[in-house]
Amino acid sequence: MRFTYSQQEIQELSDTFYCRARRKELTLDKCLNDYLESNAFEKRRSACFRCPQGRKNRELFAGAVEEED
Repeated sequence: MRFTYSQQEIQELSDTFYCRARRKELTLDKCLNDYLESNAFEKRRSACFRCPQGRKNRELFAGAVEEED
């Protein structure tokens, strides 16, 4: 089952958001660091491994997602 959610615009690494996988508020810096580390080293037990919210945050921060009209 897929859930849709509205992502607020994240501008800085110090911005916080609610992480669904960890069920708590995180900074973007912590999210990106844990997401990249768990996927780079294939830490499958991590909540961040292949996390769709972490992937979306990374794309938004990198500017890879095009604005949809």
